[in-house]
Amino acid sequence: MKRRSLLSYSLANGLTGALTGTLTGTLTGTLASLPKQSFAQSTLSGRNLRFMVGYPAGGVADFIARSCTEGLNASLGAFTSVENKPGAAGNIAMDAVIKAGPDSGVFGAFSNLQVTLNPLVPQLALKNVDPMQELVPVAAMADLILMLCVSTQFGVKTLDQFLAKAKELGPNVKMGLAGIGTPHHMAALLLQKNAGLDMTLVPYKGGPPMIADAAGGHLDAVITTLPVGGPMVQAGKMNWIAVVPPTSIPSLPGVPNLSSVLRGENIPTGNTIFAPAGTSAKVIAELSDAVRKLVSSPSVNAKLRANGLEPTDIARSELPSRLKDEAAYMKEFLSKVKIDFST
Repeated sequence: MKRRSLLSYSLANGLTGALTGTLTGTLTGTLASLPKQSFAQSTLSGRNLRFMVGYPAGGVADFIARSCTEGLNASLGAFTSVENKPGAAGNIAMDAVIKAGPDSGVFGAFSNLQVTLNPLVPQLALKNVDPMQELVPVAAMADLILMLCVSTQFGVKTLDQFLAKAKELGPNVKMGLAGIGTPHHMAALLLQKNAGLDMTLVPYKGGPPMIADAAGGHLDAVITTLPVGGPMVQAGKMNWIAVVPPTSIPSLPGVPNLSSVLRGENIPTGNTIFAPAGTSAKVIAELSDAVRKLVSSPSVNAKLRANGLEPTDIARSELPSRLKDEAAYMKEFLSKVKIDFST
């Protein structure tokens, strides 16, 4: 019995030792093979990162934010979420980010115009707040490619037909806007100014409710994007009429560009991640690098392009000057148009 027990103990102990050695060697080899940039080295590892969006879920702003942040879970070891806070021309979301303060884990995924345009318009400006001073640009995400889309019930199929009928009917033509102060809104004003139109502009709190009304015939036309308007075009309820410059969409070669109508002018359509002023330089640098790599990755880049968006790869150091230039352009533009807040 003693000999058998001793043999059993020896076998068990030897097997345990062999397994322990094998597991230890495997784990050691696996850890050694991991990239030198590990989660433990990231200041954002294990943290909750919340990205505020000023427009409803299902719209293009929401799509861009989710596409450009969801992969951060893997690259930074952080826990990311997108929170929609629509209303007040994106100011509700912008105010939430500013009030959260530096290093709070709260960031904004905003249209550049929220930061550069809103302060220039008294009805859109946050009271006693200058977003250009209170927010820091972290990483560019994507530029919108805007399109003129018309309800099939309006009875036109070409740009020339649309312009002729819009001039004839004047204010009786209703054009939907995905919010006041949005790139869509500014593009509609630019079209009105340079094409000599006098349409009635109808603002909505985001693209989804706007496109639903347009598809139902309650609007004659909209300025929208491929992911928002595409399903209604495929359903036969809307028609693409033109692409707003300076870009075009290769998948829609038959849709003309509005360059000649807009006389070479265009509206800034960039979208950027912002942090509250005072956020640590290390956090901004890490998040900026991670987002830039994500946007440049084949999968995300292709996803954005497939949905009519232009991924932007801009160095973080160049973002402040880009915003400053856009603010200057919009200030001059606003001197030539009128924003109607009566609707």
